[in-house]
Amino acid sequence: RWKRCDSINLRMSLMKKLLFLFCLLSWSVLHAQKTINRPPFIAKATETIEIAAIHLSDTATVVDVDAKFIPKNWIRIAPATCLVADNGERYQVRQGVGIELGQEFWMPESGEATFSLIFPPLPASVKSFDFVEGEGERDFNLFGISLIGKLPKLQLPKDLGKAGKATAVALPTPEIKEGTAIISGRILDYKPSFRMKVELHSADFLSAYGQKNTELKLDEAGNFHTEMPVSHPSVAYLSVGGSVISFLLSPGGETKITVNLREMTRASSRLRKDAKPEGKKVYFEGLNAGLNTEMNSGLEIPLCSVELKDLYDMNPDQYKAYCMQKYEEADKAIHANKKISKAYAELLTVLNKDALYGLLCGYDYQLLQAYAQQKGLSVRDASKEYRSPEPSNDYFDFLSEFGYINSPKSVYCFNYPSRVVNTGYISLPSVKRGDIFDYLLNSPKVAPKDKETMKKYRDNPSSYDSSVMKELRNRYDALFQEFGRQGMEANRKAVEELIGSQGIYYDVQKAMQCVSKLEDFTPLSEDDFAALHAIENSYFLNRLTAMNTELLRRIEENKSKRGFTVRTLAADVKDDELFEAMVAPFKGKVVLVDFWATWCGPCKMAMKMMKPMKEELIDKDIVYVFIAGENSPETTWNNMIPDIHGEHYRLTNAQWAAICNKFEVRGVPTYLVLDREGKQTYRSVGFPGTDAVKGELLKALNSSTD
Repeated sequence: RWKRCDSINLRMSLMKKLLFLFCLLSWSVLHAQKTINRPPFIAKATETIEIAAIHLSDTATVVDVDAKFIPKNWIRIAPATCLVADNGERYQVRQGVGIELGQEFWMPESGEATFSLIFPPLPASVKSFDFVEGEGERDFNLFGISLIGKLPKLQLPKDLGKAGKATAVALPTPEIKEGTAIISGRILDYKPSFRMKVELHSADFLSAYGQKNTELKLDEAGNFHTEMPVSHPSVAYLSVGGSVISFLLSPGGETKITVNLREMTRASSRLRKDAKPEGKKVYFEGLNAGLNTEMNSGLEIPLCSVELKDLYDMNPDQYKAYCMQKYEEADKAIHANKKISKAYAELLTVLNKDALYGLLCGYDYQLLQAYAQQKGLSVRDASKEYRSPEPSNDYFDFLSEFGYINSPKSVYCFNYPSRVVNTGYISLPSVKRGDIFDYLLNSPKVAPKDKETMKKYRDNPSSYDSSVMKELRNRYDALFQEFGRQGMEANRKAVEELIGSQGIYYDVQKAMQCVSKLEDFTPLSEDDFAALHAIENSYFLNRLTAMNTELLRRIEENKSKRGFTVRTLAADVKDDELFEAMVAPFKGKVVLVDFWATWCGPCKMAMKMMKPMKEELIDKDIVYVFIAGENSPETTWNNMIPDIHGEHYRLTNAQWAAICNKFEVRGVPTYLVLDREGKQTYRSVGFPGTDAVKGELLKALNSSTD
């Protein structure tokens, strides 16, 4: 009875509190001295929230928020959120209406929601403020929000008067050679308080994944300048805050870019996109200025694309015919457009081919997405019940007939390096790979007991148990990989018969295979160099020779490095005691456990991103434990870990299978955070971001201290 009374009193208290907030909000809105609807603002660091209205009164500042996010996923507004006024003062949020500060707010089916935030009243002298939730990259921050209904007059530099008036004459020659590009420019209206990140994304055959991401440093006035090696002309992307600018990046000259931040923000805003434009979003000078201006002129130039609703219940060959029709429609529209230059039309023609090629290669994923949309499922859930029908034997004839993957002009496309990689993984219906169970059953390396299980699964697929199969996959990973390599080799030869054995596709493919080895800390072999010598273009041999020399230097340097420890386990440790034995030496400290692999790109990228965080927290009681398995080659692992400060374990296949089964590690990277007592406080499959990891480590550290 007392518990029931307490519950009733709690609900009554909560209702009174909500009623008070509702009255306060209603009074503040009704008695607002001023309301600014859809206020203009200069910059944003989020696509999730925008401000629908601001109500100013003597008692409060009420901010109506319009939110858009993934349906059935949550967002959160930090209690430290504040308005930073142009007088330098900070006004921290008092309360939320329709949302509870610091708590998960689940988005509805529509993915759209509204709520209000109540702040202290602002002085009448304040003309603008920044909405600041925090200093992290993922925080909800909006800058330069006007309280007078308009922004200060745009100050365009005088030297931009003629910028962008030139027209494209011709595309640069699509050749691959040593070269340097200079990229410079400025961000108009920029302030250091915006903490804006500007990144250049460019195609690079000799970088991981065929892309290079370069952060451009801004000075206090928003100017940037960088020089970088560029081997060929290609579409590149400049990301400024949450917006992206596409342009043609070429070696041999300077590309000057002036970004009109307020106009870029307006154009990408949900609530302000219909407001009157204020200048162009971007101004180009220097190399390819005319073409780059055309690319950003705002003209709607359609490229080959598909509507998922049209694809439901199609088989691959019907899908191919549908995509070809979309491609031809886009191609006709490009050539019928009289407003664009011949050079831009030529570039669009190649980009249209690139779009079609990607769609045709990814038929199974597109059909899966269509199924998921039709059934109202997530792609992950849909993949459990949907399997795309097999394409006909002539489905992949486009590899030879379409003239894209082995065409020199294809290097104009940002996606070309990834298209080369993905082509190597195409599964041709004409290539018979056999059955993985037959392959395993014929191997003397498989234990008799496991063969019985495999035979049962092969003969009776309905008895399939994913957890048991996962254990077998971990235990015999080397055999699974061997089976996969044999299948890929047979497939590679079949693809070669379609495309031909010479041309840019093969040059780039071989070069990227060598890059992949170097990324895995594996020096190039004599066979690798023989293949590079066979490439007519000496660029690949020269660059990869230099990269191999640098790797050998790093490997030698790593032999004397400190800051990492290789740990081993006692031979008698049982499978169910493995993890406890691994983390026992660190009891009393907070532990970040990282399940990873040497071949895992996201693992390595996450380690690179967390390196500054580890240096920042170096004086804290935090230990970093890295766990890999035998599927990380020992030589590669030994060469890589000196650059990864922490405690390192490399487990046997059996140990890896046992520990992955215990913690349901379905992929790498997977992260665990343990408090000082060794209790798990956090788990993430996939890298959640540096801010999230840092926050969880500090939370475990502070709670342990308390």
